[in-house]
Amino acid sequence: MPKSGPMPASLRRWLSGIAAIACLPLQSPAVNAQIAPAPSTGYNCDLALYSVPQANLLARSLQGDTVADQQYRQLVRELAMELRNCRQQVWPRKMAIWVRLYSCDLRPGGLDSLFDGLQALGYNEVFIETFYDGRVLLPAADNPTVWPSVVAEPGLERVDLLAEAIRKGRERGMSVYAWLFTLNYGYSYSQRSDRQDTLARNGRSESSLEIVSGGAQVFVDPFNPVARQDYQTLLRSVLSRRPDGVLFDYVRYPRGTGAASVMTKVADLLIHTTAARQAWINQLNTPAGQALLTEYLDTGRLSPSDRNQLVLLLGDRLKELNLRQDVDPLWSLAVYHAWRGVVEFVDEAVGTVAQAGLPSGAVFFPFGNARVGQQGWDSRMQPWDRFPNSMEYHPMSYALCGDRHDCVMAEVQRVLEAKPNSIVQPAIAGTWGANFNAHLPLEQRMAALRSTFGDRIDRVSHFSLAWMDPQGERQRQRCRL
Repeated sequence: MPKSGPMPASLRRWLSGIAAIACLPLQSPAVNAQIAPAPSTGYNCDLALYSVPQANLLARSLQGDTVADQQYRQLVRELAMELRNCRQQVWPRKMAIWVRLYSCDLRPGGLDSLFDGLQALGYNEVFIETFYDGRVLLPAADNPTVWPSVVAEPGLERVDLLAEAIRKGRERGMSVYAWLFTLNYGYSYSQRSDRQDTLARNGRSESSLEIVSGGAQVFVDPFNPVARQDYQTLLRSVLSRRPDGVLFDYVRYPRGTGAASVMTKVADLLIHTTAARQAWINQLNTPAGQALLTEYLDTGRLSPSDRNQLVLLLGDRLKELNLRQDVDPLWSLAVYHAWRGVVEFVDEAVGTVAQAGLPSGAVFFPFGNARVGQQGWDSRMQPWDRFPNSMEYHPMSYALCGDRHDCVMAEVQRVLEAKPNSIVQPAIAGTWGANFNAHLPLEQRMAALRSTFGDRIDRVSHFSLAWMDPQGERQRQRCRL
């Protein structure tokens, strides 16, 4: 079992040195020689031993030393083989990290130093945040989507940061996935006058802008055809960069706070846009049935006789749900309709990725699909257990239970039981060698995962580089180009 010991200071020193290569003015080889070696985590084999000579060769290469450049490129190829050997011999077989890129990473050597650092820590998968906060990691000059580009600086309109990151990762023996927000389209989308009908709304006409504080999360109606087409345009543009896979995050509805964190009545559900209502009403073939369902959506109430009539009309769908006798059947059908929108949206996206011959995965909260009390449901309404079995499953296993691991293991176990034949790759939060925001050190969580699940889990991801190196993240975010 890998040893667990204090390493946060050495990790920070090394990561800061790596970030300095790209985020400060080009330095002399003598200065870069002071870069601290990468710490050994117990999961990165001997790759840490090469971190200092590799960083120095890169620095000299950036100064125009052609011999150093050749040596650096050769070392990159050799370490790619070392990384593959490492992950074949040292659990887990796939170890991934979640990364956000910035315009600053386009500085000479920026992506090289970043991916060298991740390689030295033993990561052979990188999940690149590609669509988030209403922005997309596509060049401004080649961005057919309705969202603005992450890289917006003058003179960089044609630079393809995502494609470059994919190339740099593969050169180092890594697979690089595009990580996309899904139903959370971002604030910029909500400001378009031609997209107001796409925003998901509850029975009180509230969108996620009113439900979630901060205004950054804007969820769309998954039934809306315009919203779906916008996402397909985005997805196809990302796929043209040929990532090794695509991860879909925010495959859910917004999470409310307080009493709004539990859905208990039809007015709470975000199924009250025109597209969402019609998708349900159109399942009934008679005007009388459609009128009853419209009244139920409008008021949440029906007379006992009307309720019984509507239940009879929807009987086939009730059989699919296999409900308990104490559950209100109409309420359950409303919940099922909300789930259906998410599932159909995901199915369409997964199909598009599959046409490109690539894998896709869902990023989700293991209890985002949970019942609360007798009739309530978690407001996220995240039906991950209904997603295709062919997907990879990336449960965000972030629970906190002091110095124990059982709460995190329970999250992973819940997913393994629901998806016994699917790939499950838990995402755990924290940093190496130290607690971070009450999360235990990564190496401790890793050891617990392995001892609890053994060979059932051979893939793990770590959220995130920003948590491991907040200082370097700020440097990469704010440096001057």
